[in-house]
Amino acid sequence: MHFLSHVLQRYAMRLFAIGAGVSMALIFLIVFCNALSRYLFGDSLAWGGQIPVFLGVYGVMFGMAVAYIQDRHVRLGIIVDFIPEKPKRMLFMVVDLSVVVIGVLMSWSGYLFMTSRGSMRISGMIDLANSLQALTGVSALKSLATMAPYQFAIVLGGAMLAIAAILKFIERLGKALGNEGNSAPAREVS
Repeated sequence: MHFLSHVLQRYAMRLFAIGAGVSMALIFLIVFCNALSRYLFGDSLAWGGQIPVFLGVYGVMFGMAVAYIQDRHVRLGIIVDFIPEKPKRMLFMVVDLSVVVIGVLMSWSGYLFMTSRGSMRISGMIDLANSLQALTGVSALKSLATMAPYQFAIVLGGAMLAIAAILKFIERLGKALGNEGNSAPAREVS
């Protein structure tokens, strides 16, 4: 069981890190191309200012999951450092379970937000969405001109945070059970 959770944690961390990295690389590429277009041709891309903002939200959501699974998130370390090891371990496990609930609620509220306001149109994205739809013939690309794909970042972020917290809880539980099982002094065999 511990091996399986370790493998799942490693793959989840890779997936989250790739998502964060791709988001940040696309932001850089779009901002760079937009600036280049502005200085070379005197005109910037109509969607060049909006897409990086939306990609930034996705990048933060992926990064949040990576930070949690690596235990590199913000916490009140000065307070936690004074707690003895066993209660600290239990506190972290309670926090993990709380973060699972928070992640699920975040995902659910993002879904509700997306379904109630996701059809709102983004004026700077309409031409891009129409062009992509005409170029590919995929009518679903028209949704890029609405808020839904960008609000989906909240749904995805909440789900990834919940997954990261579940995996972290399983890791901490495995360590706690492993440490308590190994706490008895070893006997010498004569």
